[in-house]
Amino acid sequence: MPTFSVSGVIGTNFTDTSSTAQFTTGTKVLLSDGGEAMYVQASEAINTYGAVTITASQTAALLTTTNSASSKRVGFAQVSIASGYYGWVQLSGVMQVNLAANCDDNVPLYTTATGGVLDDATVSGCLVIGCTSTRTISNATAVTCIAAGIAVIGTGAMPG
Repeated sequence: MPTFSVSGVIGTNFTDTSSTAQFTTGTKVLLSDGGEAMYVQASEAINTYGAVTITASQTAALLTTTNSASSKRVGFAQVSIASGYYGWVQLSGVMQVNLAANCDDNVPLYTTATGGVLDDATVSGCLVIGCTSTRTISNATAVTCIAAGIAVIGTGAMPG
């Protein structure tokens, strides 16, 4: 994460992951870019810049169209987190996110079948509300995105 904690929580290092918890899962800190990050445990291997779904027990898994139906809170891993390890995911602010090829900027983003990757192709009931990219891409890559508030999965009919 290019940002740092402004919450006064001692020992936050957003690039470190650990097999033992260094904080209570669910701990949140405010970030220097106005965003927020949460300490989670990975329930599977999470790749750098992957979008993740966060359960009520603060476990994270790569976000897909399938698992977005059961958990609506979204985070964004800025470093890889091994399965069973603990680390920080960004909830809001300015961060890198893996996007699919041919994704436009400043448009709604949706889940995909590929874990951790978002796209601008509409998927009913799988809109990632509150997050958009800052540039158009032709190849699948990590892109700077902005989440103005806490990103969540929107369900139900979306205005069209």
